[in-house]
Amino acid sequence: MFSQLKEKEMIAQKCSEYINDGDCIYIDSGSTTYQIAKYIKQKKKLTVITSSIPVVNELVNSDIELLIIGGKVRQNEQSIVAFDYLFNFSELNISKAFICASGITIEKGISDYNLDEANTRKKIIELSKEVYVAADSTKFGKDVTIGIASLDKIDYIITDHHLHKDFIYAYKETNTNLIIS
Repeated sequence: MFSQLKEKEMIAQKCSEYINDGDCIYIDSGSTTYQIAKYIKQKKKLTVITSSIPVVNELVNSDIELLIIGGKVRQNEQSIVAFDYLFNFSELNISKAFICASGITIEKGISDYNLDEANTRKKIIELSKEVYVAADSTKFGKDVTIGIASLDKIDYIITDHHLHKDFIYAYKETNTNLIIS
């Protein structure tokens, strides 16, 4: 869970710079997005929507308003996989979503290994004004089991400085902004 911990912390810190007082944000389940919670506790009038039990545990004693997406608990991921009949997604007004991905390619966009997680992410992406993918450089060039979203649905990808320069050049040809932490 904590491989590339230093890189994930740097990515999370960079993500926190895009979160403003008064925002309503989504923080995805995942070891990189979990780190974001550590950097936003001082924000004012912030609402965090999440399916991540570690994010909830990190923020539960802060002044941040927390909304937990209901559903089935995935013990291994410590996340809650949401189902439309348990949570009224259409009511959410998310200004910024911070999403994880297990794979990122220019051709296919972002992908993950778990169908339930992918479906939750798809719905959150659809409802969010801005979408940030927080992923360390080891995720680039991989297209894993379940497609989540093409790059045209992703506004920003925030990654670490170990990203190979070929990827950096390739992303200049897309409308997705690549941010190196």
